[in-house]
Amino acid sequence: MRSYITPLALLVGSLFLPAVEANTQLAVSTTASNTPQLHITYPSAIRVGQAVQDGLTQLPLYNQPTKNEAVAIYWLGAALLDIKNTAALEATRQQVLQQLATMGEQIDNGNYIAKLSKLAQFLRTIKLGQRVNQPLDLDLVRITDAYNPVIDGDFLLVLPPRPTTVTVVGAVAQTGEQPWQSRASSKDYLKHAGLLNNAENSFVWIIQPDGNAIRQPIAYWNHQAQDIAPGAVLFVEFSALFDGYSTLNNNIIELLKNRAL
Repeated sequence: MRSYITPLALLVGSLFLPAVEANTQLAVSTTASNTPQLHITYPSAIRVGQAVQDGLTQLPLYNQPTKNEAVAIYWLGAALLDIKNTAALEATRQQVLQQLATMGEQIDNGNYIAKLSKLAQFLRTIKLGQRVNQPLDLDLVRITDAYNPVIDGDFLLVLPPRPTTVTVVGAVAQTGEQPWQSRASSKDYLKHAGLLNNAENSFVWIIQPDGNAIRQPIAYWNHQAQDIAPGAVLFVEFSALFDGYSTLNNNIIELLKNRAL
């Protein structure tokens, strides 16, 4: 798609950045699951603040507003992903898929294998990229130098609307989305999803929309309350019922931290 940033503006902005031979590519979308609505090419490296500002400025030209009003951005779920250097993440994804298949073979139960297959399908289809781990709210970026680093390469900027669901995955009977409820606890969501026989039931991982992973104790003897934001993913670990379970759990968490809404 055509970029509306003038060459002069790009040149002036690049004068204060380190010289980088390769172009910087920025795709912008309201969701990681769809084709980006906007593509911008820069002649050199840029700063995070410029990426966010340009996305905010140009995305409405390609994104159909609701009732002629711009859709508010859910900044907790905004993500900037390096989509070029994903070899390690893709290798992790393939390892997870193989581990899930191996676990199904070891348990040899058709119903259980079907549940693992649903988890595998979810992990197979998520968009992965190395997340730039920082807030992207432009007001914060402008006043905090540490939040405005130089980037170069190929990036996907996701500026999503506020979600209405949370997603429950892992050692659960029903992988998938559930309606987000302001006062619902992890136990409420897990009760609806159901736990598998080899589910870890003393804690759950909450991967918030900004990629922050929180290990929440949920047993009666160690329970700690934890807010769950719209768009969060709840991950229930697999317990020690097969070889390599700890690697599987850690790998899934890594994948969930590097996905976008």
